[in-house]
Amino acid sequence: MENPYFTNTIHVKKIELNVSNLEDSVVFYQDLLGFRVISQDSTFVSLSADGQNELIRLVSLSNPIPLDEKLGVYHFAIHLPSRKHLSMFLKHLIEQQIPILGARDHVVTEAIYLQDPDGIGIEIFADKDGEGWNLDLRSIPMTNQPFDYSGVYYETTERETYQRMPSETTIGHLHLMVPKLEEAIAFYTDILGFQLTSKDFKEAAFVSDGNYHHHLALFTCDDQNHTYENEIGLRAFTLEYPTCEKLIHALETLKSHDIPIKETLQGYRVCTLEHRPVYLEIKH
Repeated sequence: MENPYFTNTIHVKKIELNVSNLEDSVVFYQDLLGFRVISQDSTFVSLSADGQNELIRLVSLSNPIPLDEKLGVYHFAIHLPSRKHLSMFLKHLIEQQIPILGARDHVVTEAIYLQDPDGIGIEIFADKDGEGWNLDLRSIPMTNQPFDYSGVYYETTERETYQRMPSETTIGHLHLMVPKLEEAIAFYTDILGFQLTSKDFKEAAFVSDGNYHHHLALFTCDDQNHTYENEIGLRAFTLEYPTCEKLIHALETLKSHDIPIKETLQGYRVCTLEHRPVYLEIKH
């Protein structure tokens, strides 16, 4: 069943990650987390949940710059279709002895936190019942509550075992580090088309489309002139637009702000305020 928050909205379709060792990363993402390899060569590996649509591209670097946790991406999030899938995944982590860095109940989601071999943060989460959300924009509540380990664990039976990432898996959201919060909010809302859903914290803001809790989270950092091409972590990401009208509006707004746009095989390429490439494409 398609999720309207990822089919009828502007959302993160796929991400590109710079990694230091392609082989080690493939073992982690494919053998441990359960993604499928759909294409590869000596420089990259494309990963999918359904065997067709690319969600993650791992890019090998010959001279990588180590990950700086204060810059780039705070973490990226993998959205599972249900609490039952999160339950099976939790049991899989325990059985495979994959380290869990933490887990939280965020009122709107239940989330488990991991790190890949390069220390890139990963959130694996399932949404709670959307009917209980406060959908008044700018006030969707997101807090940190204790994770219900036993409740999630016993959501499934012993016979319901984890095999691989469910085919409905999507990129749930990105938590990005940005140099200037207010400018970043304006870029993603006024220009790219998201709406502000929460700004309850001085140094963070959450934006989404379609009254979702967040497709992107923005956190401030001290960096002003950073590039991501050779640094471990998030290299680029793609935003998918649900309609031609929304995409055209974003492109026209980018042009009106004199922000360069380049058409590529991956979509329309623009750069964020922190110089990270973003590709805009229409839903196929």
